[in-house]
Amino acid sequence: MAAGEVFVRRRRRRAGRNIEIILGGLVDAVRNQDPEHITEFLAADLVWEGLAPGLRCDGREQAMGIIRNRFAAAPLNVEAVEAIDAGQHVIVGLRGPGFNGTLGDLDTVGQIYNVFTLSHGKVIRWRDYLTREQALAAAGASDPHWQ
Repeated sequence: MAAGEVFVRRRRRRAGRNIEIILGGLVDAVRNQDPEHITEFLAADLVWEGLAPGLRCDGREQAMGIIRNRFAAAPLNVEAVEAIDAGQHVIVGLRGPGFNGTLGDLDTVGQIYNVFTLSHGKVIRWRDYLTREQALAAAGASDPHWQ
């Protein structure tokens, strides 16, 4: 096996890790306060279902309109992150101001959980939940029981 072939295999395996795709984009978006880093991992035909009943975006552009507005309204501050690799799903818990389930409330500290479903390295479905248990169940994942 040639050295180049090993590099390509490692690169393919690394690029295919769903948790790395999601966390890399989210970290870059928060660090740079630039929502365009999120665009990079969303499929054009993304479906995003929010916390409020009937809150749904069909397509990357519609979702990015909401995300861009959120970034424009106030800096996105994250106090804590939890990420769980669940195969084709990635569960991300975010805690900080505005993560409280109340539309427009960017001040109250709260916590939400996102379940991202990926196909071929892109998010095709994004669902929001208020509890970790709901997110784990939606992803068909079990609690990793942190030590």
